[in-house]
Amino acid sequence: MVYLNNIIVYSNNYKAHTHYMRMVLERLREYKLYINLKKCSFYITSINFLGFIISVNGVLIKKSRVDAIRE
Repeated sequence: MVYLNNIIVYSNNYKAHTHYMRMVLERLREYKLYINLKKCSFYITSINFLGFIISVNGVLIKKSRVDAIRE
Protein backbone atom coordinates (compact mmCIF):
# COMPACT_ATOMS: atom_id res chain seq x y z
CA MET A 1 0.00 0.00 0.00
CA VAL A 2 1.45 3.38 -0.96
CA TYR A 3 0.18 6.78 0.18
CA LEU A 4 2.18 9.78 -1.02
CA ASN A 5 5.60 9.17 0.52
CA ASN A 6 4.61 6.23 2.75
CA ILE A 7 4.89 2.55 1.93
CA ILE A 8 3.23 -0.14 4.03
CA VAL A 9 3.94 -3.79 3.34
CA TYR A 10 1.74 -6.26 5.16
CA SER A 11 1.25 -9.99 4.98
CA ASN A 12 0.02 -12.98 6.94
CA ASN A 13 3.32 -14.56 7.89
CA TYR A 14 7.05 -13.95 8.22
CA LYS A 15 8.03 -15.83 5.05
CA ALA A 16 5.52 -14.00 2.86
CA HIS A 17 6.48 -10.67 4.43
CA THR A 18 10.14 -11.24 3.66
CA HIS A 19 9.23 -12.07 0.06
CA TYR A 20 7.09 -8.91 -0.34
CA MET A 21 9.71 -6.71 1.30
CA ARG A 22 12.34 -8.01 -1.10
CA MET A 23 10.05 -7.27 -4.06
CA VAL A 24 9.34 -3.71 -2.88
CA LEU A 25 12.99 -2.93 -2.17
CA GLU A 26 14.08 -4.35 -5.52
CA ARG A 27 11.49 -2.22 -7.33
CA LEU A 28 12.64 0.90 -5.48
CA ARG A 29 16.23 0.14 -6.46
CA GLU A 30 15.21 -0.48 -10.09
CA TYR A 31 13.73 3.03 -10.32
CA LYS A 32 16.52 4.61 -8.26
CA LEU A 33 14.18 5.55 -5.43
CA TYR A 34 15.55 5.76 -1.91
CA ILE A 35 14.20 5.32 1.61
CA ASN A 36 15.37 6.92 4.83
CA LEU A 37 16.24 4.04 7.15
CA LYS A 38 15.76 6.28 10.20
CA LYS A 39 12.06 6.52 9.26
CA CYS A 40 11.61 2.79 8.58
CA SER A 41 10.17 0.07 10.76
CA PHE A 42 10.48 -3.56 9.76
CA TYR A 43 8.59 -6.63 10.99
CA ILE A 44 6.30 -4.79 13.41
CA THR A 45 2.85 -6.02 14.41
CA SER A 46 1.06 -2.65 14.51
CA ILE A 47 1.48 0.84 13.07
CA ASN A 48 -0.17 4.23 13.44
CA PHE A 49 -1.03 5.38 9.91
CA LEU A 50 -3.16 8.38 8.95
CA GLY A 51 -5.02 8.34 12.26
CA PHE A 52 -5.65 4.61 12.19
CA ILE A 53 -3.96 1.80 14.06
CA ILE A 54 -3.29 -1.09 11.72
CA SER A 55 -2.44 -4.34 13.48
CA VAL A 56 -2.88 -8.09 13.39
CA ASN A 57 -6.29 -7.43 15.01
CA GLY A 58 -7.48 -5.30 12.09
CA VAL A 59 -7.86 -1.57 11.53
CA LEU A 60 -8.94 0.66 14.42
CA ILE A 61 -9.50 4.40 14.62
CA LYS A 62 -7.25 6.19 17.10
CA LYS A 63 -9.10 7.14 20.27
CA SER A 64 -8.00 10.77 19.95
CA ARG A 65 -9.75 11.04 16.56
CA VAL A 66 -12.98 9.67 17.98
CA ASP A 67 -12.78 12.04 20.96
CA ALA A 68 -12.28 15.02 18.62
CA ILE A 69 -15.43 14.08 16.67
CA ARG A 70 -17.46 13.60 19.86
CA GLU A 71 -16.49 17.03 21.16
